[in-house]
Amino acid sequence: MTVGKQLEITFGGKLQDVLSNGLKKMRPDNLYNTKFETSFGWIALEKNARGVTRCSLPEKQESKCMEEIKGWDSKHLKTTDLFSKEIEKLRGYLEGKNYSLQDISLDVSTAPRFYKTAWAICRSIGVGRTKPYKWVAEKSGSPKASRAVGQAMANNKITLIIPCHRVIGANGNLTGFGKGKTRLDLKLELLELEKEYISKH
Repeated sequence: MTVGKQLEITFGGKLQDVLSNGLKKMRPDNLYNTKFETSFGWIALEKNARGVTRCSLPEKQESKCMEEIKGWDSKHLKTTDLFSKEIEKLRGYLEGKNYSLQDISLDVSTAPRFYKTAWAICRSIGVGRTKPYKWVAEKSGSPKASRAVGQAMANNKITLIIPCHRVIGANGNLTGFGKGKTRLDLKLELLELEKEYISKH
């Protein structure tokens, strides 16, 4: 049975209404994912009615992107209609046409309270700028929590939208994305992209 047919059954044959009205008819706990291509490679997104719950790092090979999705507890959609706003924003960002991803809604409701705080502070860091873990800790009201900030960034499942590439080590060095995904080259590319955008505007 195709995903489309399953959705038709799930929504009582009103698949078109769901696609045209975005996530309005979805229950908040219904999770869906899709994949799309960008100038940096293939990215996978996951969301529910409240907002984005996952955003993968770009992969040059579509197959690697699909491998990432297989580990997610959500239904895969071949159509990208439900993700049109997020895809447009992310593609524009990676093409250097815009940098604002602030208006993309997120759902981090299941995360620890400190993680939520650290991620919100991370999103407040200006485009093309970097701040050390200690700065984020101080902003959170827990100046000695640099290690906890590092854990929050390492557990960030919504990369790019929560720009953990802007949070760096105390010595000014870039650190990996965490969970075995170092990708320092990608962090550097993203920062250079942002700085180039700033220089033109």
